[in-house]
Amino acid sequence: MKKDKLTDDEQLAFIDYLKNSLKNGFSINSSLEIMPALWPKRATTLNCLSERMQTGASLADELFKLGFSNTTVVQINLSLQQGNLIECLEQLSVLHRLKHAQIRKLQAELTYPFVLAGMMALLLVFMQTFVVSNLGNGSDHSGDCLILVLVLCVIGGSSLIAQIVWLLKKQDYRSLTKLAKYPLIGPTITLYIRYILVYDIGLLLASGFSLQKMCEYAADQQKGSLQQALGLKIQKKLLQGQALVEIIKEEPFLPDSLILFLKTGSKRKFLSQQCLLLGKSLFLELTYQIEKMVVNVQPVCFVLIGLCVIGMYLKLLLPMYAMMQGM
Repeated sequence: MKKDKLTDDEQLAFIDYLKNSLKNGFSINSSLEIMPALWPKRATTLNCLSERMQTGASLADELFKLGFSNTTVVQINLSLQQGNLIECLEQLSVLHRLKHAQIRKLQAELTYPFVLAGMMALLLVFMQTFVVSNLGNGSDHSGDCLILVLVLCVIGGSSLIAQIVWLLKKQDYRSLTKLAKYPLIGPTITLYIRYILVYDIGLLLASGFSLQKMCEYAADQQKGSLQQALGLKIQKKLLQGQALVEIIKEEPFLPDSLILFLKTGSKRKFLSQQCLLLGKSLFLELTYQIEKMVVNVQPVCFVLIGLCVIGMYLKLLLPMYAMMQGM
């Protein structure tokens, strides 16, 4: 049920608590048993989670029920089976904190434009009610047309943003593929996916997995998830006899840097270190791209507000100009 799902802030708190508890030597079940006492507001939900875990339920499946995304669930499932859950939780904690920090920054950037937009809406109502009605409608409706176009743009932009937020919450292969095709945010989404995949590949290589085993392992993960869909896709191409280099070139979610690593002919341990290092560089680039996107939001809003001001002036002045011509 929706009331049992954790919010984004609660998911971050859950990850941080579980990570710190495991670092202090507690098992997963012991950590979950203590959590309801430390989190009274969510005691009922956490008690149910602890009881299901005691009966042998999968942590990944339970986290999916609590509202965690497909990508997060699969990463936790992979780390559980590879024995590096603490490292995975640290990575997820960093990602969630980055997301929350950028959301807060975005809210701060949008506060001033939204206040201005509200004031302009009130001014527009005043002009329509008291000024334009007294001056007469006039024959030129350029101001009305511009404002109407801007209103339609705002409605379309709002629906687009709502769709993006919905797809980001799902984070399965289909939704991430759609997001990667969106203008402006597409390259950043692709960079995020590459970071996730390269990091997972590095962990699997460190555990001694071969390419075929990696594909089989990924194909057994949460149905519809990014890792499961790509695992099936790559496995199918390998069975058809396609070379790995060609597969990497054709798959937009796999960086070409992996081809260079393969050509060096290094052992799995060294390849794992290279992938993890590449993952860190991709994360730094991802951080930069997200900050750049957030900073550019406010100028775009001011451009739209400027166009609205022009529309309001046209709406006010053109009827006056028509009246002066009729004198």
